[in-house]
Amino acid sequence: MARVLITFLFSLLVFSFPVAGQANVKTADEFEKIRNTIRESYAHSPTEGLNLVNSLLETDDFSLEQRVMITNYKTWFLFENNQFEDAMQSVVEYKSMVSRLSEKSLMYGYYNLSGGIYSRLGLYEEALNYYNDAIPFARQRNQLLVYQVENNIALIYLELERFKEALTTFENYKLYAQTNNQTLNESFASMNIATALVGLKKYDEAMAVLDALLILQEKHDYITHQSISLVLKGKILRLLGDLEASENVLLNAVDLIKEHDVSSEYMSAILALTATYEAQGKIEHAISLITSIDLDSDKYTHFETQLEVAKFTASLYEKQGNYQNALIAYKQYNDIQTVALKRQASVNLTKALAEADLAAKEVRISELTKTEQIKATKAKAFQDLTIAISMCLFLIIIGSFIAIRSINRQKHKLAATLKRLHDTQSHLIEIEKIASLTSLVSGMAHQLNTPIGTIVTASSLIDKYLTGLSDKFENRNLTSKHFHEFINDTSSAKELVISSVNRLASIVEEFKSLNVSINLDKPMSNIVLLEYMHDRLEPLSIYLGKHIYYEVSGDDVTIMSYPSILGDVLKTLVINSCEHGFIDRDEGKVDIVIKQNAQCVDIIYQDNGVGIEDGILKEIFTPFYTSNMGSQHLGLGLNVVFNAVQYNLKGKICAESSDHGARFIITLPIDVRLVDEE
Repeated sequence: MARVLITFLFSLLVFSFPVAGQANVKTADEFEKIRNTIRESYAHSPTEGLNLVNSLLETDDFSLEQRVMITNYKTWFLFENNQFEDAMQSVVEYKSMVSRLSEKSLMYGYYNLSGGIYSRLGLYEEALNYYNDAIPFARQRNQLLVYQVENNIALIYLELERFKEALTTFENYKLYAQTNNQTLNESFASMNIATALVGLKKYDEAMAVLDALLILQEKHDYITHQSISLVLKGKILRLLGDLEASENVLLNAVDLIKEHDVSSEYMSAILALTATYEAQGKIEHAISLITSIDLDSDKYTHFETQLEVAKFTASLYEKQGNYQNALIAYKQYNDIQTVALKRQASVNLTKALAEADLAAKEVRISELTKTEQIKATKAKAFQDLTIAISMCLFLIIIGSFIAIRSINRQKHKLAATLKRLHDTQSHLIEIEKIASLTSLVSGMAHQLNTPIGTIVTASSLIDKYLTGLSDKFENRNLTSKHFHEFINDTSSAKELVISSVNRLASIVEEFKSLNVSINLDKPMSNIVLLEYMHDRLEPLSIYLGKHIYYEVSGDDVTIMSYPSILGDVLKTLVINSCEHGFIDRDEGKVDIVIKQNAQCVDIIYQDNGVGIEDGILKEIFTPFYTSNMGSQHLGLGLNVVFNAVQYNLKGKICAESSDHGARFIITLPIDVRLVDEE
């Protein structure tokens, strides 16, 4: 009896002990010193900066917000080192970490980094979109970030030859950096100012900026920036006709790059030096230098620079009269373009797959969290039971012995039953997850196979045409007709490749729409449904070449919800009616009836199209399911509608059997805020 009492009292003490505290993290001052070290390391070399942040992220000395900031640096250094796929993977991880923070302004980094990656890949329109999305978040942080985003946008303007707009932005950024004693940012801005001035053909002004800048960069040991400035100075001297000075400056730049292993700038320096030799008439010397570059080496960046090298090499061979080598250089130019397109597609696909993988992990984490909560609840219940039994033992020692034995037997039976139920539940959940994931992967693979196969086939054809052309050239039977046929054939194959790459991008974008965000970027408001339906449906009277007549009737009810999301749901249903219900006709009709209930409202959508077979009513909300096989649609539209209604609008949607046309019933709460609170 005494042993039983001691056991329960010991258990009570054990369960009452506090949990060990969390590991210490860096203070704000300590972390700011680390950030300065990272910046200085990057200024010396992007590779050195990447190695430093990777070693920091392997430790547990940082809070989640601090790890987000370090991941920002990591992503930037990755694409500075030409590791675009890894950079995109890091961007997705960054976004996931920010979603777990209360400070959402850090989402600035996601858009800014995405813009940087797409800019480096030559996808300037996508880059501008991401940079513009970053500005509102940057304003929530501080003015420096606003200047940095505007500076990045101005870099896009340089690529688009909008030099005046770019120059104004860079000058404002430089003034801000000088005012706040930010020498690294001042170095960035000054280099870009000089580049814009060169674009405007203001060479003397650009030279003055560079001379002052080189003193600053040498003082602070900004090796990478110093090498870029020397290369730009050599180009300006060549444009001014001072070829000897240009050669000397560029040779110094090459020596500096080799000494400090600034591999990202080596190709640009060699290209500029080759151009100077060519201007001096040293064609043989120029060819010897430029052909020393290994365009297939992974350490070089910027495929635009690789294209310039290949094109310039071909032009030098043409001047020399070596047309065979010129043709090889042009083929290499075409190969680089093909690789660039594949790289763009690869990065987009990497992002989609990373987001899908991360979503699956988050689901798993959520399930594990629930499991831990169940365990904690069971432990708390056991603790409470232990305390109660201990108190009873103090009151009735002998009588409780029999009761304790009975309770223990019941507890073991219940625990065994609970374990069997838990194992069964886990097994069913795993089966459901595997089935859903298999369906998604199979559908995505099916959609990607066709454009990827087309790209492979077209690339093989281009290679075949190039081989045939080369053979004719070597056999000296190449005619203008053959060359014209080659141009036509390769152009057709190139169009197939571009078309298929665009198709891959559109598939990935549609696949991304499966992700239903809980962080709504547009506010909720009161919606007068009858008036709202008229306003949203009227612009769709002529849509996809169809004339559509709408009739809205029912109760005049006002709900609190998200008007933009509800509008997207209606638009998607209309698109579904046009593409499936009215497929063989030029006009159709849609009836919408609104019925108010106690705590919700029903929106009944009915068209007069061909309708939906009863046998597939349960399948139409499944991802990748479509009755219009062979079309360009993935079968994601109604699945996105289902997710938007259920997860964003906190309602329900179903498809019902109808004698004529398709019939959908959307049930929404009168006030979505009450659903969130419950």
